[in-house]
Amino acid sequence: MSAPGLEIYVAPAVERVIDDLRGKRLGLGDALRELARDPCSAELDARRLSGPLAPIVCGIHLSQGYRLAFSVQPQTKVHTARVVVLYVGKRDTRRRVHDIWDVLHDLFGVENPPDEHHRPPCCEDGMPSIGETELDDFMDRLRRLLRGRKISSTRD
Repeated sequence: MSAPGLEIYVAPAVERVIDDLRGKRLGLGDALRELARDPCSAELDARRLSGPLAPIVCGIHLSQGYRLAFSVQPQTKVHTARVVVLYVGKRDTRRRVHDIWDVLHDLFGVENPPDEHHRPPCCEDGMPSIGETELDDFMDRLRRLLRGRKISSTRD
């Protein structure tokens, strides 16, 4: 179930994280271009998160252990349907407080399922979706988190 040609939305808090990662050769630019073209692209191999975030978040593997988490917002009176970049961070199972998936689950206020969970293709049962209020709440919590960390968790 593909929706080619979606706008990419990166909130200012996430843009600062991405700016901090520029030059690391993560494949981030290519991933963002492919997301805009088709978030269901086989080239991205996007995977749905399991558990409570399954209907909301998909993830993409980047280089050097980094991941990009995204969702899709339906068209509203204010904007067209768009891919929303929720966060970019490192997968770090040794320091869970910095692990992208733990951070996302904390920001959404839900439990992270155990490591042996199923990760189906992102668009297998339709694209992930996030509502305006849910996104605003998530971004408020993300801004507070990053302000406290000064984005240091994204640095090697």
